Amino acid sequence: MFTPGRIAFIIVFFSIFIIYLIWAYRKDIQKSPWYFKGSLKIALALFATYAAYFILTRWVV
Repeated sequence: MFTPGRIAFIIVFFSIFIIYLIWAYRKDIQKSPWYFKGSLKIALALFATYAAYFILTRWVV
């Protein structure tokens, strides 16, 4: 199903992709910090919602 070459490609691709996203985000936040005001709160709210959904579905079922 997944050969060692495919697994290595996936790991390298996602690593480079995540590094690029972080770099682009930091570059954009320096240009216009007003757009990113409160983005940490939104990210935490999304994570909390996902965690609550995951916990409740595992706990109830």
